[in-house]
Amino acid sequence: MTWYASVQGTDVAKNASDVIIMDDNFVSIVAAVKWGRCVYDNICKFLQFQLTVNITACSLACVGAAILTESPLNAIQMLWVNLIMDSFASLALATEDPTGDLLKRKPYPKDQAILSQTMVRNMLLHSSWQLIVLSFIIFGMGDVCRGTGQTCEGTETFVDYFGNLRSGRPTAFDWNGVPGVCIPAYNASDPATYDAATGKPLRDEHFCQAAHGDSEALTQHYTIVFNVFVLMQIFNEVNSRKIHNELNVFTGVFKNAIFLVIVIGTLLTQVALIEIKGLNTAFGCTNLTKEQWIACLLLGASVIPLNVLFNLVPPSLFPSGGGGIPDDDDDDDDSNGGADKKKD
Repeated sequence: MTWYASVQGTDVAKNASDVIIMDDNFVSIVAAVKWGRCVYDNICKFLQFQLTVNITACSLACVGAAILTESPLNAIQMLWVNLIMDSFASLALATEDPTGDLLKRKPYPKDQAILSQTMVRNMLLHSSWQLIVLSFIIFGMGDVCRGTGQTCEGTETFVDYFGNLRSGRPTAFDWNGVPGVCIPAYNASDPATYDAATGKPLRDEHFCQAAHGDSEALTQHYTIVFNVFVLMQIFNEVNSRKIHNELNVFTGVFKNAIFLVIVIGTLLTQVALIEIKGLNTAFGCTNLTKEQWIACLLLGASVIPLNVLFNLVPPSLFPSGGGGIPDDDDDDDDSNGGADKKKD
């Protein structure tokens, strides 16, 4: 006797499908599409945020290695940044609930990669702004000796651009106790350059080079660099909630309790890392003044209003990472193309 195994069409469809709806309710299909698009968008949001941080951090590390001989951010500070970037940000941006607007967009092509021109634009512009601000803080602030070579000329002063920041220059090297005044190079005919009792020079020829300090020194200068960098990432996390050229990045933010808890918790932890004694020492930081905190917060929050200006820049000016999110220009082209096909 011959037995014939029969396979129903439903079983074939189940094996071939990616998503299986367990009931016959059309509402379930709508919900499945909505949640699928929501998950995809949340992945894009996290990638945009993470790659922006990576561009800024890697650029700082390379510039530090090339110019300062070391990174402006030390190892434990970079670990904290990675914790914010990878763990906390993924939880915050992955918890966005779907909205009805997700169903108003066209379906994504299956062969489309994940980075769109809009996302690339946001990444490049935000990372560029962060690098401009951080480069100014690193190289345009602090007590920088403007001597020639490795020596300072006579009473030449240290340039002090903001808040009397010290970049690791020992107080003992100040001339006659006057802050910001460089001790003159050793001169046998100038008693101000050497100790009258011992005849020893007050500083050696490598004074200016050593007086710059480094990222290991517990200075307000490098603490501000670290603080502004982290605050910019925290506020840019808010920007990353929207990846479709939305001007208002705060829409629906108060409906996501997890996002608010993570952002506020990260901000409070950052304050603790800088202001709590012992903890700040472990992170290579020192206390900041009220004025310095206000300046850091303003610089960090600057990424939000600038995001509005960045949205006015046409995405078509930037290379595409493959697509993922259809741009407005792409939508227009598709609609025109469809019309032309209909005409044909």
